[in-house]
Amino acid sequence: MSFKDMIKSSVLNSFSTDITLQRIALVLAVSLVLGIYVFMVYRMAVNNEFYSKDFNRSLVLMAVVTAGIVLAVQSNLVISLGMVGALSIVRYRTAIKSSLDLFFLFWAISIGIICGAGLYLLAIALCLVVTLGLFITGRMASPVSLGLLVINCASLTDAEKVTENVKGLTKYLRLKNKTVSSDNVELILEYKTSDEKALEEALSKDDAVRRFAVMNYDRETRI
Repeated sequence: MSFKDMIKSSVLNSFSTDITLQRIALVLAVSLVLGIYVFMVYRMAVNNEFYSKDFNRSLVLMAVVTAGIVLAVQSNLVISLGMVGALSIVRYRTAIKSSLDLFFLFWAISIGIICGAGLYLLAIALCLVVTLGLFITGRMASPVSLGLLVINCASLTDAEKVTENVKGLTKYLRLKNKTVSSDNVELILEYKTSDEKALEEALSKDDAVRRFAVMNYDRETRI
């Protein structure tokens, strides 16, 4: 028997044609259970503004479908080659809103692949370790969320006075923009404070402030 025949026999023997109904049911059931587990973790871990129920449901089905594909690939060499060719021409255009969504999508696909290979304990251990990692990183302190102050004053002197007053009421303050005209000075300040109400009251009582606006925007900055 030549070396070429040995390689050919080894490749063909690596594909299992005796996929029983019990194995199919077990693989799909475990994938479904772990997919539902991912569904629950995603619902608790993702912020409300980014949460999508349809995307979350697709995670469950993604795990099951991936497990079915792996089973089909294991069953027959011809199917595996055809599956590789079919999946290589598929392109997905759905935009991912958050990098965390991409992680959960990869997690669901990984569960399907591992369960399809019959490594159920590895799939369960992966879910537990990933959940622990999400919990630990979620408890860590987040970067500071900043806000913007738009303040109008009558002169540069008033603007400097207001800036000094605001600095005493904030943990972090930085001038982003200053617009000066003959009778008006507009300041845009980036700030962080633990007492938003006290800052607004102080600005409303300051005679040097003509008017002001407070804006919050989604940005995370490490200070």
